[in-house]
Amino acid sequence: MARQELTLILPDFSAIVSNPINQSFLPQSLKKLMKRGVFTESKDRFFQQLLSLFSEETIDWNDFPMARLRGGTEFSLCVEPCYLQADRDQLVLFHHGIDISQDEAEQLTASIQYLFDDLGASLTINAANQWLLNMPIEPDIELTCVDKVDRRSVTDFLPKGADGRLWIRLWNEIQMVLFDCPVNQTREAQGQVPINSVWFWGKGTMPDDLQYWSHVSGEDETLKLLSHHSGSEWVDGIEHFSDIQAKQALHLAHFDPDKDWSAQIEALNNNWLTPIYKALKGLQLDSVHIVIPEWGRYHLTPASVWKIWL
Repeated sequence: MARQELTLILPDFSAIVSNPINQSFLPQSLKKLMKRGVFTESKDRFFQQLLSLFSEETIDWNDFPMARLRGGTEFSLCVEPCYLQADRDQLVLFHHGIDISQDEAEQLTASIQYLFDDLGASLTINAANQWLLNMPIEPDIELTCVDKVDRRSVTDFLPKGADGRLWIRLWNEIQMVLFDCPVNQTREAQGQVPINSVWFWGKGTMPDDLQYWSHVSGEDETLKLLSHHSGSEWVDGIEHFSDIQAKQALHLAHFDPDKDWSAQIEALNNNWLTPIYKALKGLQLDSVHIVIPEWGRYHLTPASVWKIWL
């Protein structure tokens, strides 16, 4: 195999590496790579980490240009269906992992569309859990990426700017409509959380020049969209490190913390971590970056893995 550079993204893996109790699940190969690599701490969440891998600009934005990536105009916003849970004196937002059908999405968007009529805006459905608001002019608001707010209190992340109060009022009106929506009554009767709110985001500015990668792979729609917008080579069906032949490769190894950890970690170890360690040691890899959102990055070279004293 030709010598190459590899960036490996491990989303949702911070739940393991940041918790001493969970660290017992870490495979030995990953422990070695983490111990011998140069570590740079970063609390950036998934979307911010992704964008930083495609941009040479310093990324320090609260929002993310998801509306443009999903096919919207420069005035479009993402409207993400979510669940708000009252927790003592605060409201906590949950978005990741909420299951919603296409039929539910159609009923929910139809029930709140009239609230956007005065803005001349139309609500469309990209996917059941991804809605897009197309607007005639750009709203003067500052928004926060849903990825950054997920599982947190919304208090410090509500819309800001000249039009901030208008959008907060609109947000509250949407919640009142959704509260009485038949879809949510049915969901609650079936033991599902209601879609009792939305989150406005995705207004972030696209970097001027997106970085080109000769190989991008992994089961993630946002990664695929960034690949297409940057002109990078998107490759489907990559399951093993040996399947990558490109000089400069970026791969996302999917991990779902809500499913069986053992089987997923075993596959990650056999297909990626152990082969990467061996390739570094055999001088087949020039460098490796392991990116763990909400945790940090590890940089390794062949010299790193020969630090036998570590």
